[in-house]
Amino acid sequence: MFTQGNANEGDITTMKSKNVVKLLTFLAVLSIVTFWGNQVNSQTVNTFIEAIENRSPGPDTTPEEYDGPQTVKALMNAFDEAYNQKYSKARVMALCEGGVVYSGELEISGEIDARYSRVEWLQMLLQRGITIEDFDDYRIYLSKRHTLAFLEDNPDLQEIGFLGIPLTDDQEAYKVAYIDKLVHNRVQKASKQIERLTARIERYNKQLEQAKKQSNSKQLKQAQAKLENAEKQLEDARKRLKGIQEALERPKNRNMKKRSPYPPL
Repeated sequence: MFTQGNANEGDITTMKSKNVVKLLTFLAVLSIVTFWGNQVNSQTVNTFIEAIENRSPGPDTTPEEYDGPQTVKALMNAFDEAYNQKYSKARVMALCEGGVVYSGELEISGEIDARYSRVEWLQMLLQRGITIEDFDDYRIYLSKRHTLAFLEDNPDLQEIGFLGIPLTDDQEAYKVAYIDKLVHNRVQKASKQIERLTARIERYNKQLEQAKKQSNSKQLKQAQAKLENAEKQLEDARKRLKGIQEALERPKNRNMKKRSPYPPL
């Protein structure tokens, strides 16, 4: 369990800022979120950090991009061995004013796999429309199990609606809300990517028109290649966003009762 940082047991630790920075030098930081106004036990939470600890560096055999099937078996065949070789444990921290830190860590296998099976976790994400496009996606989404465990082991953080997750006494409902948060974050990411690609295509079209006016065959060829690549990326991004949105709507279309749509973890 995440025993460090359990406010009810008095396990909140106190660290100087420089000690936190020193600690993070040994970790691959996955995300840092800054907050205003979140308070736990009269302590204001300023920063939330998710990180993963590297093992000794080894040869990088993971593919830079993944275009295989979006199935649990295929994803684990592509990435799981490298994930186990590269990382040892994940750490989650909520930094408060005055140096108070809610902190916890778990090995990347063992207890966390017992709490949330990798197979079922990945299947749940895929069912919700999330796609794993590369190794970074794989390690980030597997590490989200650690964040959920951290929040479940720190009810004080749940009580303030930490990370925008509403308070509930039902742990299964809390788990569902946490997954929904991941999905909505993915929707926002995809929407921003579409905006960037749309702006890029507009820019490439202007470059293409300019190259045509100047009768510059080299620039024309380059602009056409850039435009085609951006249009393909935009098409793929729109498909991914549509898939997530359809997955979000599925329970509503079936008029399901208010219960977890996911398999038990």
